[in-house]
Amino acid sequence: TVMNAILGAAKTLKSGDLFVLTYSGHGGQVKDTNGDENDPGRMDETWVCYDRQLVDDEIYELWGKFKAGVRIFVLSDSCHSGTVLRAIPPFISGGPRIRAMPTPVGRIVEQAHAKLYKDIQKKHAAAEKTKVNASVLLISGCLDNQVSLDGDKNGLFTGTLKQVWNGGRFKNGHRKFRDVIVSKMPATQTPNYFFVGAANAKFEAQRPFTI
Repeated sequence: TVMNAILGAAKTLKSGDLFVLTYSGHGGQVKDTNGDENDPGRMDETWVCYDRQLVDDEIYELWGKFKAGVRIFVLSDSCHSGTVLRAIPPFISGGPRIRAMPTPVGRIVEQAHAKLYKDIQKKHAAAEKTKVNASVLLISGCLDNQVSLDGDKNGLFTGTLKQVWNGGRFKNGHRKFRDVIVSKMPATQTPNYFFVGAANAKFEAQRPFTI
């Protein structure tokens, strides 16, 4: 599973190592039942995997398993709407496709597996209090109140990232990498730059994917 793969990396990697985690697919939401979210709708964001949704509580808790000095670079090309005040737009034939589970489908899935997600959140109730000693850098496909557009071959974010990376010719740091990507994206989709864990200015200044 995804969680076992991340946990395996956490057990193996040591200070100075780099762990790259990419996700390109649908984003979803489930009701927050452990009270860790601050938004009015109390929703947890998810990655939609083949067997179930992976809840953000689970992912964040895993960062605490990594040793100090490990660099973690996460790229997520999915929709991560952080509030139920903004409904996920419907899929319209001929219109732009978005990387989110359609709202009606999400509701059906959540209702069918309500106990599963409640148990997951109960098990990871203290996830937000996890001490993260590693340095975790996320560049996501959009902001919390936006959706990530899909494409014929890649998502818009992934396709733009590949264009900026230009086969490895990009030479600047992570923040500049994100900023150049943003400059080539529409105003409706702004890739986010988010850092958690131990401060690591050297990591942030490094060229992406630098071992």
